[in-house]
Amino acid sequence: MEKLKEIAQGDEAFIQDMIITFVDSVSEEVNNIQRLMEAGEWEAVGRIAHKLIPNYAYMDSEALFALSADIENKIQNNGDLTEIMAMTRQMCADSLVIIDELKKLYKQ
Repeated sequence: MEKLKEIAQGDEAFIQDMIITFVDSVSEEVNNIQRLMEAGEWEAVGRIAHKLIPNYAYMDSEALFALSADIENKIQNNGDLTEIMAMTRQMCADSLVIIDELKKLYKQ
């Protein structure tokens, strides 16, 4: 949250809007990733992982930022599918934890 607070320069309405945007967009993309994983659409999963990178950066989640970038990279380079699946499941699970925490903190 520190990076977001720095960007917002004390504007609580801006912070609230960014959190709502994060929660809504990441929730939707996690659902999309889960559906695409079941269908074996790994290139699409990689595109969504790439799309999520800035979201994680704005929320200062270095671990999810790195995980998303790693997933994208491994998919692009035909990495081990078992490892990619595990990493993608971890990213989705961790994202949902953050979303739940943000909802509690900001009463969504």
